[in-house]
Amino acid sequence: MIANFSTYLMPRLSAGALFAFSAASLVACGDDGSDSTASETDTDTDTGTDTSEPTGTTGPTGTTSATAPTTTVAPTTDDGTVTDPTNPTTTTTTTATDTDAITSTTTTTGTDTGPDTTTGDTTTEGDTSTSTSTGGDTESTSTGDTETGGPVKPDDCVDLSLADIELLSQQQHQFDSAWMVPLVRTPESHPSLTGDGALYDLLQILFAGDITVGVHALDPDPNHAFPDYVTNFVTTSNAAVTLQEDLVDQAYAKVLTAVAGELEIFELVTPHQTRGVVRHVELREMAPNPDTEALEPVEGGACYWIEEAEYDVRRANGCAPYAADACPDGQFCMPTNAIGSDGECVTGGTKLEGEACVRPDPELWDSDCELGLRCLNPGDGPTCMKVCDVLSDAPGCAEGTHCGGGYNLCLDEAVLLNSGIDPAPVGEPCADNPDALYCGGAGRPGTCWDDDGNGPMPSSCRPFVSAPSQCVAPQTAGHIAYKNTIDRSTLWCFELP
Repeated sequence: MIANFSTYLMPRLSAGALFAFSAASLVACGDDGSDSTASETDTDTDTGTDTSEPTGTTGPTGTTSATAPTTTVAPTTDDGTVTDPTNPTTTTTTTATDTDAITSTTTTTGTDTGPDTTTGDTTTEGDTSTSTSTGGDTESTSTGDTETGGPVKPDDCVDLSLADIELLSQQQHQFDSAWMVPLVRTPESHPSLTGDGALYDLLQILFAGDITVGVHALDPDPNHAFPDYVTNFVTTSNAAVTLQEDLVDQAYAKVLTAVAGELEIFELVTPHQTRGVVRHVELREMAPNPDTEALEPVEGGACYWIEEAEYDVRRANGCAPYAADACPDGQFCMPTNAIGSDGECVTGGTKLEGEACVRPDPELWDSDCELGLRCLNPGDGPTCMKVCDVLSDAPGCAEGTHCGGGYNLCLDEAVLLNSGIDPAPVGEPCADNPDALYCGGAGRPGTCWDDDGNGPMPSSCRPFVSAPSQCVAPQTAGHIAYKNTIDRSTLWCFELP
């Protein structure tokens, strides 16, 4: 099976009001041409330890929607019930090529809007731009009687070495996936780092989507690394390190975040493909405050110290999409995430737009299409389709087509009708379809959003962005999930009511 295009119905939360809409989704599959199916079912429980990203549409009202029907999808190839170690308390019952297929069953604290039993484009509200760390000096903090924040290992910390572990990017970990911010993580092949050796642990280095080469202080606020789902839903740290320890029944027993340390990036292809090192990382146990649910230090809690850990998640053919001279002659920089901020150089052939195509390797985008075209299955077989830039004011799509859909393609507007499409340019009211997932006309693509729900303000077209910091206060950032929810890189800005 090759990458497929399909549409599903799913819920969407407007500030103050919940309503249903149709959403278009592109789903990556295997290469055998057959149709695999799977059902996803979300549950909503409260463990008291959850700091994960919820699957369902989440917003300021805290309303739960059970209106979306369970649907079938054609994701990847290997059947099985899998646990998602990238999120502290999520589990997936799905078909997957990887035992870490992001999202499905949600266990969360805060304002999760509840079960979203569909796949496709999910709009989720989130993050405050004012929470973003600028990479300045890390202030000293205190947990109990232990002073933290210095470059010397505190007496109560235990050494944690990552010397024998090859750290991975999200794209290296799972083909076609992307988180809301770039991340580097421990591999599934090395399940336990600390605590109970029989239980799964996950360490992640998280950083901003517009991070640069240089030294960046780790943000000591745990609620910037793990969103609170009330005012922010996306990691807002410029740089952070987290450790989730001992996964039991889809919840981690302990959550730790760095209260001190630094990230230095030596080389950068894109924010998702960098070479760097973290140093003097002081990881402290955190737990949610029972009243506010904000994470705070646990007095006498666990502490781990990472003296230094290097990583290199640049891919051999990595490139920055749409950049001049991004690839050697005879190759094209194919976007590998929905927002188009990461890519790989691919080879092509002679097939023209609209012609049938072949992609020999299901985890590579090389095909027999002309350069600048992506081989994708729109429903009637793999077809060469034009690539576009969802961050461009002039994406270059022909009349009657629109740039978007999760794979950076010029898609027939008729295909997007179920998701909703409004002709409004960015910044203008969405008068024809206020709830449309797509807008922007021939200009920069975006999504329609109404900051005050049923209030007097009109829904307007908001441009897509690639980093939470691009949302200027008092705006915050939400995200749209594509590809059976494994790609959450598409962000947009709004204001909480």
